Amino acid sequence: MTAPEKLYTPQGEVEARMGLIPLEELHQERDELVSQIARLRATYGPGGTFEALRKIELSKAAAVVRAQATLEGKKVTEAYLDEMAHCSDGYIQFITQATTDRADWIVLEERITSIEFTIQRGQCVGRFLAAEAGLAR
Repeated sequence: MTAPEKLYTPQGEVEARMGLIPLEELHQERDELVSQIARLRATYGPGGTFEALRKIELSKAAAVVRAQATLEGKKVTEAYLDEMAHCSDGYIQFITQATTDRADWIVLEERITSIEFTIQRGQCVGRFLAAEAGLAR
């Protein structure tokens, strides 16, 4: 049984005959990657929410430490609260997840860049083939 033949637009058919990956395929893949990366860019990119989320996580951890100290009748300093918040399990998990997310972001950005380079290369090949066909006459 043979694989089903892909259906392309007329331009896509020409690109496929030229040995190029049709733009419609590349754009579809790029759109899927952009959908995957949108949350990461919103969180970690310029103007992103990561720093606010990090401060929220530290505040939550400090509140837990403060509550525990109150239950035990201990008085604690702000420096102690800050130190304990930074080494709390929740904050460590938050930072670990952020590191994983940022690595995923880098990989997705590189895949998008690779698609953009493929598109640019296809345009160059297309121009070359068009020029070559013009010289062959």
